[in-house]
Amino acid sequence: MELKKMYVLLYFSLFSFVLFAQNKANAAFKKIEFGTEFQIYPVGFITAITSNIFIKENLAIRFRVGGNFADREDFSGRNDDEKAEGFGGSVGLVKYLPYRKGNFIAGAHIDGWNMWTAWKDGVNTLNPQSGTTYNLVVQPWINGGYLYDISKKLNIGLTLGIGKEINVITRGDTVGEGWIGSLSLVSNFSFKK
Repeated sequence: MELKKMYVLLYFSLFSFVLFAQNKANAAFKKIEFGTEFQIYPVGFITAITSNIFIKENLAIRFRVGGNFADREDFSGRNDDEKAEGFGGSVGLVKYLPYRKGNFIAGAHIDGWNMWTAWKDGVNTLNPQSGTTYNLVVQPWINGGYLYDISKKLNIGLTLGIGKEINVITRGDTVGEGWIGSLSLVSNFSFKK
């Protein structure tokens, strides 16, 4: 089986597991957080609206939806210039480890992004080329960080992550993909059911 197909299968398997876990969760403890996230990586940024649905006191299913914006220039190794943007979302699990006035967190999630990349190649030649490529991008991630409790209802924090950008569907010329690191600023507001 192709590696890209395995990642798509992994994405849908994790999503199915999350839905199953949510249905089997203990009904006595229902905490939900809504928030925002600003994630930067070496060639771009992601802005997102997030939701953490706690299935245990220290374990949550994390969802996010947002926009992804990249300016790879010639960093991709495929073209002389690449500018990409798109929309998508994530699903994953987050483990909370209480420490002082907050929580250390560790998690894993998988993103799916619909990306359109405007690319240019051979810019300084007699025969420059350009075009737009559509990609369905899958990004598995692991991350960790610290959330500081400003109050019982509000927390803010920073996380570091590492993941891999994988173009699973490409319509057009090949564009950049590969390993990626990130830094995220997150904020969450808590509700109890």
